[in-house]
Amino acid sequence: MAERPSGIRFIPGSTDILIVAPHGPVIDGEYQNDVRTGIIAAEIQRALGCTAVINDRFFKPKGDIKKSLENYHLDLFRIDHAGKVPEYFDRIAEIVKSSTKTVIVWVHGIADDKAVSHGREHIDQGLFAGGPEKIDAFIGYGQGADPKTGETWDRFSARQETVETFRDQLTAGGMTTLLTRKEGINYRGRDSKRFNQWFVQQGYGFDQAESIQLEIKEQGFRDSRENAVKTAGIIARALLTL
Repeated sequence: MAERPSGIRFIPGSTDILIVAPHGPVIDGEYQNDVRTGIIAAEIQRALGCTAVINDRFFKPKGDIKKSLENYHLDLFRIDHAGKVPEYFDRIAEIVKSSTKTVIVWVHGIADDKAVSHGREHIDQGLFAGGPEKIDAFIGYGQGADPKTGETWDRFSARQETVETFRDQLTAGGMTTLLTRKEGINYRGRDSKRFNQWFVQQGYGFDQAESIQLEIKEQGFRDSRENAVKTAGIIARALLTL
């Protein structure tokens, strides 16, 4: 019997930076979920020589599609779903555990219409002076409360200095990026069920792990392979400053 493929691609390298694309499957030749985030992750790894873990097969369930390990229907940004795929979960855990310090960047895609609506929220609060279409990405690092657990405080997954530097360098490189406001309904890296918070839950300090959720719009950044490669270059150069 042929061995069942894991659907997970591991690209080894230095462990000071770990790039993860949890929603980047390619199914029957078509990019699914956060399209071309797998390309972005691999190109960042190639540029920096760091480590990357890329989901090439598991489809994030939505609509009538229910979670199923057998059918490769799992959300690998959810801690419980990821735990069903040891080739993915254990690899990430081992990299951080074995490293002196790791900055983990979760490469996600935000739909263009959601990026605009989310951007309007920030503009209404005086957090951005341009039009919402000018915002290209958002950074989540545990801002604000968690309505699911009742916690009312921040549960940061990275240092403020780190995310502000990353934001500024991404913007300077041509990808206008905002730190998601703490009252935002999503994209804050705050959900206790999502992998961005796992390192905090395990008791890792920022001297060992800083985890950043990066949400990138599609138009101009993920809508073609060429633009995905360009985006990877912007992110790689920004990460060099960290």
